[in-house]
Amino acid sequence: MSIVGGCLCGDTRYEIAGSRVNAVNCYCSMCRKAHGTAFSTHAVVNLSRLTWLCGETNLIRYESSPGGFREYCKHCGSHLLVHGQSGDGALAIPAGTLDGNPNVTIVSHIFTRECVSWHVIDDDIPKHEGWPEGYGPANEAGHLKKTIKGDDDD
Repeated sequence: MSIVGGCLCGDTRYEIAGSRVNAVNCYCSMCRKAHGTAFSTHAVVNLSRLTWLCGETNLIRYESSPGGFREYCKHCGSHLLVHGQSGDGALAIPAGTLDGNPNVTIVSHIFTRECVSWHVIDDDIPKHEGWPEGYGPANEAGHLKKTIKGDDDD
């Protein structure tokens, strides 16, 4: 079983191995700007779970922070991938690009210190002002916890 998704124009498509993904809501200013929303929701997966079905060559890479990259479809501009920031090679895939209503579990709110005043986080999901402990570019040998990565479904 797998989860599939892609860009708005359909030229770039991917598949994530497994029947579910864990995701984080990120409130950082870069995610807000990239998505035009109060926060972004990203499925967090290992590279080994991702397969490009078509259009991987359509991706344009933008270095949004030192060593951190966002990739977009060159035809429609859909934001499809974030990588280089987690400290261990994990990929963040904007959950809005997933097809249908897949099994996604929000496991954390990150960069809550940058949350805009017009949005209220009103749930019991763990909240972190920045990167949770053991995450982020400062953690070069970092290992994301399985509760975030969700790779127990490989």
